[in-house]
Amino acid sequence: MLETDHGLEGLEKTRLVILTRFSLQIKPLISTSFSFPRAFNNRGEPVKLSSTRLNTLGIFVAIAGIIFLIYANGLNTPFQSDDERHIYESPQIKNPGYYANPSNIRNRHINGLSFALNYQWGQENPFGYHLFNVLIHIGSTFLVFFITRLTIDKGTSWGKDAAQKIALTTTLLFGLHPIQTETVTYISGRPGGLAGLFYFLSLLLFILASLKDCKFLRLILYPLSLASFAMAVLGKEIAVTLPVMIILYDLCFIKGSQWASFRYRLGYYLCYPALAVAIFFYAPNMLRFMDTLNSENFLKKINLPLGLVQLDLLKHPVKLFLFPVNLTFEYDFLTQVSWPSLLTSIAIVLLCGFLILNKFYLKNSLLTFCVLWFPLTIAPTNSFMERTHLFSERNMYIPSFGLCLFFAVVLFLIGRSQKRGALWGACLLLFICTAFSVMVVKRNQVYTSPSSLWADTFKKSPNKLSVGKTLSIHYLMEEDYVSALKPLKALLKINPNLYDVHQNLGIAHKSLGKFSEAEKNFKEAIRIEPTDPDSHFNLASLYGNLGKFVQASQEFDRADALYRGRGKGPPQQFHFDKARAHNQAGIELIQLQKFDEALIQLEKSVRQNPNLLSARFNLAKLLLEFKDAPQKARAHLDAALALNPTSEQSRVLTGLINQIEKPAP
Repeated sequence: MLETDHGLEGLEKTRLVILTRFSLQIKPLISTSFSFPRAFNNRGEPVKLSSTRLNTLGIFVAIAGIIFLIYANGLNTPFQSDDERHIYESPQIKNPGYYANPSNIRNRHINGLSFALNYQWGQENPFGYHLFNVLIHIGSTFLVFFITRLTIDKGTSWGKDAAQKIALTTTLLFGLHPIQTETVTYISGRPGGLAGLFYFLSLLLFILASLKDCKFLRLILYPLSLASFAMAVLGKEIAVTLPVMIILYDLCFIKGSQWASFRYRLGYYLCYPALAVAIFFYAPNMLRFMDTLNSENFLKKINLPLGLVQLDLLKHPVKLFLFPVNLTFEYDFLTQVSWPSLLTSIAIVLLCGFLILNKFYLKNSLLTFCVLWFPLTIAPTNSFMERTHLFSERNMYIPSFGLCLFFAVVLFLIGRSQKRGALWGACLLLFICTAFSVMVVKRNQVYTSPSSLWADTFKKSPNKLSVGKTLSIHYLMEEDYVSALKPLKALLKINPNLYDVHQNLGIAHKSLGKFSEAEKNFKEAIRIEPTDPDSHFNLASLYGNLGKFVQASQEFDRADALYRGRGKGPPQQFHFDKARAHNQAGIELIQLQKFDEALIQLEKSVRQNPNLLSARFNLAKLLLEFKDAPQKARAHLDAALALNPTSEQSRVLTGLINQIEKPAP
């Protein structure tokens, strides 16, 4: 259950104050040099320390500290949604050695290995899983810094100072942006984070190997870049876009005397087809979408109208990047094309294309790279291929780098072109980072419990049936039946013919003691879906609570027949409850002197649960006193004595047996 005591609220406020003060130290850390004792060499001459290295180290320490602080309140949040499937239901999680066998390579293999390692270190404690996610994000953020600084320094004429400033801005935007919380705080968002880590590492290694000064290391860095690419794909399939992005990087930046000749990179590019062939033969199950190599299956998965919808939706992630408000776990988008909105999206795309071809690439290839990075990297998850969700925030992890770099460059250009622009730019960046940090802390609070996460989601997507159903189920599991009523009733306003919602509403009413309303709900569920066994089971249990045992036994019989017809096993409690209902129904019928019907009910009870002592006893008494069948009664009494009865029960059972054995006068 979600705790809301004042002590926790005070602690949260304290964390925000510390965070704000810590953020204020970033600017002086960058603009001023450190004061260290002077070092001397063997000849007593002073050695000058590199201020750039010291500044970089300070930046890393500060950013790592800020990221850890803003995600600290999410480290102890419980498993959510798919987390339980990855942790509790994965047979390989207890065996890390499974992932060391090349023949076991499957899609998201590295992700599975990371969960297995987490399990070895912390079993089912969520803390270790969350900490691992935060460390992945910190590592990716550092890689973004290096990629950006190298790109600006070596790929433009702006110089090292500009490279440092743009790299810092890009890193802060990427590391602190609230849209990353689903990848970091949600444990099952890890595949995107792992893929991003190795994606950025592969790109960085390629950049380093392509520099002219890198001669002998080139033979090591290029293979490491390829290996990192394979690891990224094994993290999440979206990493397949990396070769395209490396080619784009080559076209935009690798020009001039600072870069190695193209012949050195040609061998690297030729390794990608070789790697694909190796995957096809040695790890055919590596990619989930390998079956699309079959042209028939590929054509079946193409959905052109969905592609138009996705094209229109591209505005939404950009809007979330600019204004990260109303973030939610599941979005509710229309699956039909809205032509006015789609035409607007097409116009925006055409405008971007015009700027890329006629303005940016000729004057500033950096902006071209930024603009193209986003649509190309998000294409695997937002295209014409059918998906469960049209858009998820965790799919923005890699694509957001292009947007961060774009706005970092824009801020730098504005600051350079205007008087006091640098000061205003620093103030704006400080404001953005502080606001982002507060948003991340608040967003993490949503993950406090499954019900709080889905309550927030249902608030923002109130018309999505799956969200409302999931929320109500979590409330029922947490035994918060009063809270469960609101989403259940809201769902019935959207669609009154949802039999499962009627059923869950009946469970909530029953638990709250509103038996008449519960009976109406269960009967309505049966009316809508008469072949659903669970509805009959729930109604039977309700009748049992109301003392209507004959009706309860009838509903149990119907539920049993439906379970058998579906080949579906009933819940574990079903057989025990059914036996009790038949036993009680038999007692009720004996009181009504309907002995034949009572005999049927008691025999059903014994067949259902042969170990139910009371049913054995009641059946024996009925056979002895009303049916004159002493031998059958004796068999049930002997079976009852074998069930370890109490001393009093044993005395009664033994008395009946003696009565049977006593010769008639």
